[in-house]
Amino acid sequence: MDSVKQMNIDGETYTFLPIDVAVKYSDKIHSGFFVPLNESKRVRIEIDEGNLKEKLSTYKEKGLKNILFADEDYNLFLRAIKRGLTGFFFKEDENNKSLNMQQVLFLVRKSIIYVGLQESVADRGEENIDKFFHWIKGSPKLHPAFKNFLKENQEQFVINVFASYVGIALAEALNWPPHLGEKITQASLLGDILLTEKDYFAFIAANGDHSKWTENFRNHPINMSKILQKHHGQTISREVIRAVEQHQEFPDGTGYPQGLKGLSIDQLSAIIIIARTFTDALVASDFAYDNRYDFVNELLEDRFNYNNFKNPTKALYTIMGIPTNESGELIKE
Repeated sequence: MDSVKQMNIDGETYTFLPIDVAVKYSDKIHSGFFVPLNESKRVRIEIDEGNLKEKLSTYKEKGLKNILFADEDYNLFLRAIKRGLTGFFFKEDENNKSLNMQQVLFLVRKSIIYVGLQESVADRGEENIDKFFHWIKGSPKLHPAFKNFLKENQEQFVINVFASYVGIALAEALNWPPHLGEKITQASLLGDILLTEKDYFAFIAANGDHSKWTENFRNHPINMSKILQKHHGQTISREVIRAVEQHQEFPDGTGYPQGLKGLSIDQLSAIIIIARTFTDALVASDFAYDNRYDFVNELLEDRFNYNNFKNPTKALYTIMGIPTNESGELIKE
């Protein structure tokens, strides 16, 4: 399903962008665009015409729903948003269009230290990454998709690597055996590889409206789990396949694609969900270690108050150096 609406203007393709997204990321707009006033009338807006965010907000207040970007400008805008959202990882590497694996691992190691986790977590993470790459290179079904994912969505791959390290740290805080860390790495890196750049662009442009996601984005956890079950049922554990299937769920039922709740989410999946939620929050915020108490508490408050998430949430407090009592309740610093 194609969720991006387009129209032709003077022989050129223009794409509709929700006004909410345009206002939110107005600092990322570096080209002119059209404001559709009605079915046949449009106004051209250039970026040097005063305060762009204020102008867009005014149009929004008047009821405007979308603006129109030329196709190339639309793609450049969405790429600028993607890079902005991953600025947590790319602060010192803004100009790197493509990182090799050694650079990716160095970047993630640096970020792990920055947020206050033990550098030894990166050691274990890199060992697991090495094993994962050795395995996936031997898969004629998955390796091409994985290579394409790395090419089109390197920023997301960096985020997924970081989340896998966080998952390993959570597992170690719970005294899980090392082989479960390998499973966390597998599920973290396999979960999204069916997604394309187009899927991510549609996700960003949807601005939280699930009905505007691509069908592939909405169903990729189930689709990937089916592929693993069919082609790798002997080499990938059922736990990993289930974690891939559930990695976008939330215990309050707000996740996708199945809207699972509470105890219907497996324990390994719960670890990965907490790790991804923590990572996504880091990417979307100006994290400061001294404010980690409020950061983590706000992140976990209410949404994860379920029995099967009790240990993973307590582990997140532990790895972030936030004291809790034996029941996992916070001890105010």
